[in-house]
Amino acid sequence: MSEPTWKKLVEQLRDKGHKSPYLDRLRERLPAYGGSDLAAEILREMASALGRSEDKINAALLELEVMGQSIDALVAEGNERHRAEIRARVAAFNEGRERAEKALWELRVHREALGFRRNDDLATHYPIPPRRST
Repeated sequence: MSEPTWKKLVEQLRDKGHKSPYLDRLRERLPAYGGSDLAAEILREMASALGRSEDKINAALLELEVMGQSIDALVAEGNERHRAEIRARVAAFNEGRERAEKALWELRVHREALGFRRNDDLATHYPIPPRRST
């Protein structure tokens, strides 16, 4: 199995001392392997796939958090020359937000496909920030 795409981001932010609940969730992920019983193996794979869906939303929210902080830092400088860069970063943030919304929808669908019918708290557990404007 290949390494998750978000692993490098997690390692970079960990090394910088970044604090985030999304980063913590991604760092705590442990593989669930072992045993040879076919039914148990199928259950482990289902759980692992669901975990990857959760990883996807956590990584998307972590990226949004970092992008939002960089936008806020530029805005706080109040320098007029950063206007074009702020606009570009806001556009990237809003695109990332759309990816996060899709990842959350995919997690909901994945959970429902596995029989989890109570998904009302997903929006609370994985809050997607509002769109940004320039």
